[in-house]
Amino acid sequence: MRRNLLLLLLVPILVVILVGTGVVLAGPPVALVGSFVGSLVKTLGAAPVSAGVNGVSSSDEEARQVDRIAPSAPAGAEVTEVATAARAAAKADAEADVEAAARARAKAKAQAEAAAKVRAAAKAEAAAGARAARAEQRREDREKAGIAVVQGRLAELKYYADSIDGVSGTATISAVMAFQKVNGLSADGVVGPLTRAALDQPVAPALQGGAATRVEVDLTKQVLYYVRNGQLERIMAVSSGSGESYETSSGGTATSLTPVGSYIVERKIPGIREAPLGSLYDPMYFYAGWAIHGSDSVPSYPASHGCVRVSRADALWLYAQLDIGTQVSLYGGTYTFSAGSGAAGTSAPAGDTGAAEVDS
Repeated sequence: MRRNLLLLLLVPILVVILVGTGVVLAGPPVALVGSFVGSLVKTLGAAPVSAGVNGVSSSDEEARQVDRIAPSAPAGAEVTEVATAARAAAKADAEADVEAAARARAKAKAQAEAAAKVRAAAKAEAAAGARAARAEQRREDREKAGIAVVQGRLAELKYYADSIDGVSGTATISAVMAFQKVNGLSADGVVGPLTRAALDQPVAPALQGGAATRVEVDLTKQVLYYVRNGQLERIMAVSSGSGESYETSSGGTATSLTPVGSYIVERKIPGIREAPLGSLYDPMYFYAGWAIHGSDSVPSYPASHGCVRVSRADALWLYAQLDIGTQVSLYGGTYTFSAGSGAAGTSAPAGDTGAAEVDS
């Protein structure tokens, strides 16, 4: 390559020299120049090429350098294609990662929103439950306070002797029923508007009189009055003989009647007494097998076999008050008989005539 460049430089230089010296480039001189140039070219072409490093010519080394610097076209195309594919794969991976991250964020957001909704619903439900509980508690408190007021009033009027606790148990219901009976109301044990009005303006009990300390049983009103030393101490609801027939322990038939007249407490049996016609609690006998006793069933109407039923709480209270010999007067009613009259039922006592465990 350098040889060719040298040739190209020498030819114009020679021409310039010849012109400068006045040589006319025509005819033989031209031939002379041509001959000179041809000889120069031949000489340069035949000159030996200098050896490079390790016996490799400089031209070959240059060729290899060029090859190293500028690789062949097919190899460069392959590299470009591989690089392009790698970039495309990396881009696809990056886009996939971005999309996956977006989906993960969306899923996490949806889960968080769902959890928030669940928490909000639970919170709302808890709040509603708390409000309902508070409302129910307020209602119960008002009801309890109202019952306590009724209990206090009934205690003042001698119908109630249990604790004033705002709880409507059997003692409270029995006291309400007794009050309703004395005041001519329907004896259902429920404190409605009429009962509340009567509590403000109650009817005074009508006693028949007798000994200073006595028991009066009004069989018409189905109530019992306990008077001590001339003062009314208690009024209780009772249930007396129903008037229905029943079979006696001997196989006969008797009628559920209650004796009327004046009697005394003849004997008492503490606790429960199992009789042929059922269980008697704290019975206080006033005539043969007839007694005032506690029962689990004291309806507002006559329903016994002839005895005078009171609530178990009332029987327990009354048992502690009555001594043997206390006067018991019974009057009014429909299903009754007079002692010694030979009326149905007198030959088959309604209670128990046994004397076991008798208080005397």
